[in-house]
Amino acid sequence: MTTQRILVHRLGSLGDMCVALPALRVVRQAFPQAEIALLTNLPVNVKAAPAPALLDGIALVDDYIAYPVGTRSFLTLSRLFWQLRRQRFDAVVNLTAWRGARALRRDARFFRICGIRQHIGFDAKAAGELRSDDRGHSEHEAARLLRRVSALGKADLNKRCSYGLELTQAEHREAQAILHHAGMPSAFVAFSIGTKLSVKDWEQTRWVQLLAALAKQLPQYGCVAIGTRDESLRADECLEAWPGPKANFCGDLPPRGSAAVLSRASVFIGHDSGPMHLAAAVGTPCVAIFSGRNPPGQWFPLGEGHEVLYRRVECAGCGLDECIVEQKRCIRGISVAEALAAILRQTRRLLSDKSSEHL
Repeated sequence: MTTQRILVHRLGSLGDMCVALPALRVVRQAFPQAEIALLTNLPVNVKAAPAPALLDGIALVDDYIAYPVGTRSFLTLSRLFWQLRRQRFDAVVNLTAWRGARALRRDARFFRICGIRQHIGFDAKAAGELRSDDRGHSEHEAARLLRRVSALGKADLNKRCSYGLELTQAEHREAQAILHHAGMPSAFVAFSIGTKLSVKDWEQTRWVQLLAALAKQLPQYGCVAIGTRDESLRADECLEAWPGPKANFCGDLPPRGSAAVLSRASVFIGHDSGPMHLAAAVGTPCVAIFSGRNPPGQWFPLGEGHEVLYRRVECAGCGLDECIVEQKRCIRGISVAEALAAILRQTRRLLSDKSSEHL
């Protein structure tokens, strides 16, 4: 292909960008010499990390064009139109969430009047709704995005090179220094209570109870909190239940720095959130506590060795940001004892794997 300037349209926060990595790699492999710009949204939530914070360490995107998502401002849209028009993109790749055929056609028209003639990922069949298996288990969001770029190539979601972060040696050394300065032992658990949506929150009381119970089971372990600045107080309250070595890094580390710290953790515990996807991307086993907001499987951590706690209820897949009528009975149905057992299974498996390596 002779295309030289590529625009990729992908909205979302940290987790959204993590699951888009396999598709972004397919685009880069198809256009290895092209200048690729990412059209993405400005964060509308303080908890949502901007795309450059994750992607700047990976040679997949050369430039960023940001705009406020959901804007109806004629002036803002006009500026975006002229910016795209001036840059004379040869092709646009659609990696947005499925919002229906009407929205897909509207986006295609907009890019066409911006002068972009080659459209990839705008076919409604390839770009459409999630597919499900006979058990009602959804395909992963990363797989759906790969369907959109199937004309360009493929990626194997069973291989971490497809969704990994390519952390540098410098990033690993910095993480090691941070953990050493915090007095963290080599064996530690990492957790994040963060989530942008209340419907995904397992709630503070359960987190405190879980860490208190876990500390009794793993007295030789340390404990690290990962998240944003506004989650720091909640994390501190949780860490009060941990008598051993502990550190609260909420708000202190950028996404890639958090990922480097997570790469050294024995296990990660958290909600369906950006930190969970970071942990999966660096190969750290996750115990992920999910609400039923999305179908099972769509946003589960990529890779093997994870344990996902998900309650199937009649209203699963509701898509709600806040659950009032059902009182979050999906995620509230997950007990502290169930989460504790999953974490202990992970730590025992790790010890067993290490013992096997020395045989």
